[in-house]
Amino acid sequence: MNCFECATDQQTTTPAVTVCSQCGAASCVRHTRVAHAHEEVDYSPGAPSELDLGRRMFCTTCAPASAKQVGA
Repeated sequence: MNCFECATDQQTTTPAVTVCSQCGAASCVRHTRVAHAHEEVDYSPGAPSELDLGRRMFCTTCAPASAKQVGA
């Protein structure tokens, strides 16, 4: 599988290393962003807490602002 961004933007074939957890597009190391997914859960009334669901891989389009570039 090849990176979607490389194929569409640069017309090159670069092997993908992951797929975006949001949209499912394949991405290479250069186009992969990593962030932690969080979910708000209610442990008791009026006291919501955040649950860290672990790291998620994103393409450059879907990456949240807190995402970091792989290898950077």
